[in-house]
Amino acid sequence: MIVFLAIAVAAFVYGFMQLLDPDEAGGWQEIQASSGAELNCGGDFVLLYDLGGSGSSVSAEKKGLTSAYTGAAVTAYRLFTNDGDFEDVHNVRYINRHPNEVIDVDPALYHALEQVQAAGDRSLYLGPVYEIYNGVFTCEDDAQTADFDPLQNGSLRAYFAECAAFGGDPASVDVELLGDGEIRLAVSEEYLAFAQEEEIVSFIDFGWMKNAFIADYLADTLANAGYTRGALSSCDGFVRNLCQGGETFAFNIFDRGVRAGAMTYTGPMSIVYLRSYPMNELDAANYYEMSDGGIRSYYLDPADGLCKTALDDLMAYACDGSCAGTALALAPLYVADGLDAEGLSALAERGVFSVTCGDGEVRYNDPDLTFEPEEGYSAVCDE
Repeated sequence: MIVFLAIAVAAFVYGFMQLLDPDEAGGWQEIQASSGAELNCGGDFVLLYDLGGSGSSVSAEKKGLTSAYTGAAVTAYRLFTNDGDFEDVHNVRYINRHPNEVIDVDPALYHALEQVQAAGDRSLYLGPVYEIYNGVFTCEDDAQTADFDPLQNGSLRAYFAECAAFGGDPASVDVELLGDGEIRLAVSEEYLAFAQEEEIVSFIDFGWMKNAFIADYLADTLANAGYTRGALSSCDGFVRNLCQGGETFAFNIFDRGVRAGAMTYTGPMSIVYLRSYPMNELDAANYYEMSDGGIRSYYLDPADGLCKTALDDLMAYACDGSCAGTALALAPLYVADGLDAEGLSALAERGVFSVTCGDGEVRYNDPDLTFEPEEGYSAVCDE
């Protein structure tokens, strides 16, 4: 049996639900984080799990899995949010409001910051830009967008460039990793003065990569608890498949919303799917489509704070990697004015393979990949 994974949550669930019988004692089922009274990030994810293989009863396994998933979803929300404070939690918001102080952070957040630093990615420091730019996604019509969109507002564009200049300079702002779970958000006096003048309260923000780090945290937490027969997908294209067996999975590839085919694989996999356009209603938080067809996405270039996408669809995967690691590797290639094909080839040599499509053609650089194109599409392997 081939189990289909798709990028969007709605399609992801639908593909699985065609295989499920709600009256079955076990098998593939959707596991939801308990809503309760605590905020959690479960609404951004779909967890599907093959119940019944643990040796315990299905009901007991489902109860334990739900508890573990809910706890992880609550913790992940609290750690990575920049929108709320929680007692005894030093999260992204807390870090932003305590510059130049030594702060103890949770190992998961420390590891995320460690990965960003190792990758040399400076988009983390676009906090002031995201504070304003995210407003474009709440607009109801084009008349409202100029207050948030630098592509329509020259003054805002200059402001974003100034913020990006500070963010791109480690001497102006940098997260110092001090070891033993301690960090320090080092901010220069010049930048602090600028922030005070401009009423900036956020220096860092994980932006479009936030759910990549959360997907890894959720998946790793479940795996460490012994739950390894499931697959986790976010609404914005981050997938972690934990299955260790020989079951075959399929993942759909799209060409600006049109299915171009599917790749099949077995075993654990981390998948990142980046796209320049909204696919469903869940994308309201990440895209705004202008009346002239232009699209504002949440992929911001750390060089100038402007939204950029090198092409419409780019999917990458790694058998031994993580969503965050894959996203960090893709970022400089995708958030750009044009695609760096040589850069994708270099990533393939490191075990991060990619699939692109356009003009009726699907191209991939993994010679071992099995890909079945949709009618009207051809598939080409760039070895």
